[in-house]
Amino acid sequence: MKRTGLRILAGAGALLALIVIVVITRTAMIDPPPVVLAALPSPLTPEATASAAEHLSTAIRLPTISWQRGMTGAKADASNKAFVDFREFITATYPIFSKTATREIVSDYSLLFTWQGSDPSLEPVLFMSHMDVVPVVPGTEADWKHDPFGGEIVDGVIWGRGAIDCKASLIALLEAANTLMAKGYTPKRTILFAFGHDEEVSGLTGNLKIAEMLKARGVKLAFVSDEGGMLTSGVVGGVENPVALIGIAEKGYMTLQLTTHAAGGHSSMPPTQGETAIGRLINAMDAVGNAPFKSGVDTPTRAMLDAIAPAMPYVNRMVFANMWLFEPIVVATMAKDQRIGAGLHTTIAPTMIKAGIKENVLPPEAEGIINFRLHQRDTIESATAHVRAAINDPEVEIATLEGARNASAVSNLDGEAFHLIRDSINTSFPDALVAPNLTVAATDSRHYLPLTDNVFRFVPLRLNASELAAFHATNERVPVASLTGAVGFYISIMQNIDDPKL
Repeated sequence: MKRTGLRILAGAGALLALIVIVVITRTAMIDPPPVVLAALPSPLTPEATASAAEHLSTAIRLPTISWQRGMTGAKADASNKAFVDFREFITATYPIFSKTATREIVSDYSLLFTWQGSDPSLEPVLFMSHMDVVPVVPGTEADWKHDPFGGEIVDGVIWGRGAIDCKASLIALLEAANTLMAKGYTPKRTILFAFGHDEEVSGLTGNLKIAEMLKARGVKLAFVSDEGGMLTSGVVGGVENPVALIGIAEKGYMTLQLTTHAAGGHSSMPPTQGETAIGRLINAMDAVGNAPFKSGVDTPTRAMLDAIAPAMPYVNRMVFANMWLFEPIVVATMAKDQRIGAGLHTTIAPTMIKAGIKENVLPPEAEGIINFRLHQRDTIESATAHVRAAINDPEVEIATLEGARNASAVSNLDGEAFHLIRDSINTSFPDALVAPNLTVAATDSRHYLPLTDNVFRFVPLRLNASELAAFHATNERVPVASLTGAVGFYISIMQNIDDPKL
């Protein structure tokens, strides 16, 4: 018996030693930590830099606000006028671009520009951005350091709604194309520019219609470049280098409406909470929130971890090199950071509740809205089934609202299109690590998935954690240096899209 115990201990010791050897060996296979290079100086002259900043400032001053779908009245009319003014602004500000590229107006306000290449046998590429912005939350105007629609330039920073999302990238695209055209450059491959007017409300009359129009023409795209990840500094913990996050896939989208009914009546004689409309709704929404979806590291997140591993401390490199052993620890750690954890699973966000008309009246109906961003492992059908099972109450009505869609496919990391974007980032931002990731928000690029297998979501803006926090929030802003870096990136990539292997 004693000998058996010794053999077990010896076997366990040998197994542990083997695991240690494997862990150390796999860690050693990771590239050495990258040298932190200096960022390149601005690719533009001081005059061109000042001009680009003023152009973005002007764009911000045009209040191209997307209100909720179906909005009518003075607010909608003001936005529609701003979109027409934006169109005229492009024509006046970029005369060479406007003369060289053919413009098409889609659904009254969205714009498609075609810069015709010299070789029609090459599939076009599509660069995307959008003109519309989200509203400023009423009552928060005084919290802004500068007028949200003033486009003020203060101490090298451009302030205002849309500075990040998404007018900086739109202006950078126009500046880059106009600069190349002014020098007489003509690409071999046709370049398309799609600027939507309703991205913030799903793009159903903007980029969806442009995509349908291109599909009807038989157009196939070499790749699509849209918003998504950015060049972040101080955001990825433990990494000294800036990290350029390229979205290679996008989460799906689903909103469920939960409706409950009850007899109603006077509040002085209420039934038990679970038998009231509001009580039943609260129980249902609480049950959904307490039934999280499965988390795990899939292709986009694994690719991101592989990319940043060389820049991490040794212990982190060891963990990332041995996910076969440490994945549960990685998932638990990442889940604590809501920005990173959202990429591990389908998220659950209760966003609206409607019930009642008076404080002493039990409402006969209550309604709650829950928004889900679907991970690639889940579908509309499976997520809805998950919710039904969690609620486990046949008296709760569940309806799927318009706009639901499954998650996108994962773009090819081994193809020439990704290599082109990666190389352009390396050229323009030599101090940055290039890391694929999962885009957790929705973009208009999904509308073009029938036209290409290669959709990459990256805006070349260099932003720190504080600046990123202003995305869709108070004090949205972008540094002038970040804008000019984006112009340089787009100039680089537009000059290198002619590879026939794309």
